[in-house]
Amino acid sequence: MNYEKYLEKYQEIPYKIFKNSLSKNSLFHAYLFVGETGTPLKELAMYFASCILNNNGDFAKEDDPILKNVFKNNYPNFVVLDTKEKQIKIDDIRELEYHFSQTTLTANPRKVYIINEINNLGLDSINALLKFLEEPKDETYAIITTESEFRVLPTIKSRTEIIHFSLINQKELINDAINDGVNEDDAQLLSFFYNDSTFIAEHASEETYLESKNVAISLLSYIYNKEEFLNVVLNQVLKTVKDKISARNFIDLLIVFFKEALKFRINKETILTKYVNIITRLSSLKKLEDDIILLMNSRYEIGYNLNLSLLFINTLNKILENEL
Repeated sequence: MNYEKYLEKYQEIPYKIFKNSLSKNSLFHAYLFVGETGTPLKELAMYFASCILNNNGDFAKEDDPILKNVFKNNYPNFVVLDTKEKQIKIDDIRELEYHFSQTTLTANPRKVYIINEINNLGLDSINALLKFLEEPKDETYAIITTESEFRVLPTIKSRTEIIHFSLINQKELINDAINDGVNEDDAQLLSFFYNDSTFIAEHASEETYLESKNVAISLLSYIYNKEEFLNVVLNQVLKTVKDKISARNFIDLLIVFFKEALKFRINKETILTKYVNIITRLSSLKKLEDDIILLMNSRYEIGYNLNLSLLFINTLNKILENEL
């Protein structure tokens, strides 16, 4: 993906902010990247980190060695802590602080760290991060991301420069993805997760996505058949969803279907036109709003050390109880 072109075409304000900051060497010590679900916040944070580390007053180019190493997470002066991939504990923040207190291993004095989706941090980790932000080291920069700005503590926001990213029009995005060779059904579904046609094309053929999609469709096809529904849960869902990442991905798919069904109930329109039969069926659920809350709470609970199988069984059983 050409991030400079993406910023210039779709993110006019962030593009101008970054261009001005880089050219004038007027970087803030900490940034908060805010965008709705689907915005490539982590990738944009990694790109901007590359620009900072490059230290040449301009955007990093696609063939830049620092950019390539940052995206491989293989650059000495760069650390990314992704709360979507694992639980970040206070010891991780302390280790980050210690790592950045050491003498740099490169001629470049600049150091950058990323906290992806700060809302998943525990209170102890937040407090440790606050101390780090309050006492920034020279040539050390933080980039924090969130999909829910209202859940970010004011003490964090007050110590960062907030950059808002906007979503590309979803219909335009779907058309771009189809033109890139993506099947229409996948383009529609993935447009809720990746706000760039390049990302959609990259993920549309991933085995983990295809497995999750097929199981989700199978599950929702039996929403009114308790026996078959539970059979899919036991024999497909639990065999497919094996770790926290796949669990979040699977629940995210379900949430998209349920939210689109709620929208369809209100105005009879849906982005998921290739799945209109499923959307229509879900829209007639008696407690659709409660089901969505159940799913969202379950997604949040995945971040803790819970038994995923038990979590899924309980959540999907409660949905059945709501409807049957």
